[in-house]
Amino acid sequence: MNSFKLILLFFSITIGQSYSAQESVGEIVKYQKTNHGLEGSTAKHFFKISVYNSNTVRIQVSKNKNIEDFSFALVDEKIPDFSDFKILDNGTSISLTTKEITAEIQKKPYFKITYKNAKGEVINEDLDGKALGTTFQGDKVTVYKKHFGERFVGMGESLGNLDRNKTIVTTWNTDFYKYDDPRIPMYISVPFYIGILKDKVYGIYYDNSFKGTFNFGASNKRFMSVSFDGGDMDYFFIHDDSVAKVIENYTSITGRIPLPPKWSIGYQQSRCSYYNEDQVNFIAKTFREKKIPLDGIVLDADYLVEYEPFRIDTKKFPDMKKMASALRQKGIELTASVNPGIKIDPTYDAYNDGIKKDIFLKYQDGEKYITDIYPNTNYFPDFTYPKARTWWADQMKIYQDVGINGYWNDMNEPAIDGQMMPDNVVFDYDGRKSNTAESHNLYGFLMARSSYESFKKYGGNKRPFVMTRSAFAGVQRYATVWSGDNQAKDEHILLGVLLNNQMSLSGIPFVGPDLGGYIGDGNKELYRRWVEVGIFSPYLRNHREQFAAANEPWSYGEDNELISQSYIGFRYQMMPYLYSKFHETSQNGMPISKALCVDYPFDSNIYNVNYQHQFLFGDAFLIAPVMGKDKQKKIYFPEGHFYNIFTDEKIEGNQEKQMELDPYHLPIFAKASSIIPLQNVTQSTKEKPNDTLQLHIYNGNKTNIFSYYEDDGETLDYEKGDFYKRRIEFDPQKKIIRFSKSEGKFSSNFKKIKIILHGFDAVSKDLNAKQEQCKLFDPLANLDQIFYDAAALKNLRKQNAIRDSKVLIIDNKDEAMIINY
Repeated sequence: MNSFKLILLFFSITIGQSYSAQESVGEIVKYQKTNHGLEGSTAKHFFKISVYNSNTVRIQVSKNKNIEDFSFALVDEKIPDFSDFKILDNGTSISLTTKEITAEIQKKPYFKITYKNAKGEVINEDLDGKALGTTFQGDKVTVYKKHFGERFVGMGESLGNLDRNKTIVTTWNTDFYKYDDPRIPMYISVPFYIGILKDKVYGIYYDNSFKGTFNFGASNKRFMSVSFDGGDMDYFFIHDDSVAKVIENYTSITGRIPLPPKWSIGYQQSRCSYYNEDQVNFIAKTFREKKIPLDGIVLDADYLVEYEPFRIDTKKFPDMKKMASALRQKGIELTASVNPGIKIDPTYDAYNDGIKKDIFLKYQDGEKYITDIYPNTNYFPDFTYPKARTWWADQMKIYQDVGINGYWNDMNEPAIDGQMMPDNVVFDYDGRKSNTAESHNLYGFLMARSSYESFKKYGGNKRPFVMTRSAFAGVQRYATVWSGDNQAKDEHILLGVLLNNQMSLSGIPFVGPDLGGYIGDGNKELYRRWVEVGIFSPYLRNHREQFAAANEPWSYGEDNELISQSYIGFRYQMMPYLYSKFHETSQNGMPISKALCVDYPFDSNIYNVNYQHQFLFGDAFLIAPVMGKDKQKKIYFPEGHFYNIFTDEKIEGNQEKQMELDPYHLPIFAKASSIIPLQNVTQSTKEKPNDTLQLHIYNGNKTNIFSYYEDDGETLDYEKGDFYKRRIEFDPQKKIIRFSKSEGKFSSNFKKIKIILHGFDAVSKDLNAKQEQCKLFDPLANLDQIFYDAAALKNLRKQNAIRDSKVLIIDNKDEAMIINY
């Protein structure tokens, strides 16, 4: 027998020995109604269907009779008490119906579910047939669904286009340094997508932490499928009348962000690394001297002794507490990095205490798991073990002791040597015991939870701020995330925007990339555009790797420094608007950085690769991000009307428009009927603004309501009613602007309201409104000192001259107010 035939024989034997038939769940043999829905079994499998509300149904299919409800990702494993549904046995199928959804469960020959809306229209359907629908193959579980040609958006931090149709997404947290390839998974897994049909939307969240493969119709013409390497088929089917409502329902299950400290939504300056106290103080001093607003300085791991968590290097930082206090007096907070590796070092207190408390991961034979996170050889806490989470929380107390109020959890996929933890490592899993396959995707998520719980335990009345690189669905309850080790190149400006938007679609709204790019040196044009785009990121941090070119705002010349001053200044002007939006998302999960599919899901143009990076910042701003090399930009304006914020030019929607670009003006537009509260520029969020709130209203034909919110920005007192909240309504039909009576015990920072009416041709003479040119901000304002061609600057200002607005100033009274215009 020749070698070729031997190889063929070997492979045929191997395949024959390893083959495991894919097994459909089969026909239902019995079922019973329950308080929450129904449960039953097929010949070999068990199922449970639970109604969470009118819009959400949970499907669980398992090989185990006792189906597990426990989940780290869910807000509450307890099924809510909801009884407004009906169950009807139709002979061949069982219908479970709420006001919004019917789940039609086929009895035979195979278990299969069809989902319909209140009109009886099919919105999602399992594929019927042998080895289809829900199947098991060894440990692997798969559901096959009919592909109706819908678009798929979401799936958290994974590369690729906004519309994931005809692609494959893998959920397996990976330290993807210098990421670019959409076939490789990234740091965070969120097994949730939103399906967008011709005129209907739905969402499905799969509560399974095993490695997942989401095939959105790639490499076949028959179906889309979702499979996991283990566990149950456990998913929540959500249907509502908009993408926004689907997200709201999804975040009711996995949680919403707590209101963050206001300093964390200001500008953060970071570097790998600011090596000592002198460098940190130089950064703070320079920002204040150059009047570039700053709220945070971030310490990468070099502040530690040999990168050992909790062990501050007192040679580099002789008195961290004193330094942190001095920075706080300047309105600057510190954030500091830790990774999960506990170095094997007998002189290291955390190492010795961790051994004593027995909280490290082990193999099945009881030997501790050891591997490297560069540059150390480490043990690793088992964050699925409650005792280990408590241990970590207690170790993190050191940061409160020295006055550090930002916790950065890095390298927590974990970013181990070889990036593959062995399968036979044992995890406690809250007492149930599990393995790497199930626990890997939860590791960074539970580290972030432990850090958050430390802050809650030791932070007093302050609000926690935790940032994590790795995570799973539900991490928004504990931490903000940033999109890891990006590159200093044009394409990553757009990539960062898309990742922001996809994460926000996936229930994680507090997100942002490393401004300027982490890897590489960058250049003047790149940095300029990145800071212009970057101020519209929910989390705004500038970060650069070791040994690369400096990336502080003054590092690229005087003009870029002044552009940074202007755009970062506008970020601080937007603080009343932005902080109100953060409060809103803490209540309903709405994205702050919104892909256009949230508001315009059925407009095919927004999925075009040329327009998919455009986004809404809150409800008011339409942002068209551009790259450093761009001289022109074709922009798509969806339905409605929009105003160029620099000129007040009104632009009709449902059209493409080619725009010439200059280096100073990012294409930024305000939606008609928008209400945008602004303040004067401050140097940090801790600095009190002047006493006049600027309220910009853009004329339109639709009623709009803005939920305005203030509190002290630092403490948890808002939970006890110490806040200021009111609704501001623009009603063009009645020609009124209405302020509701204020709610809460907090007194507004503003005594006056300056109302600026954009695009209003005429208003009532009774208003005594003045005519003023009122830009939201002017990127050219400070350029006289460095612009050597005075005529060119004058011409640029002429091209961007703004039309007159109607302006009036009123007292900011707590009672309800109506202005007839």
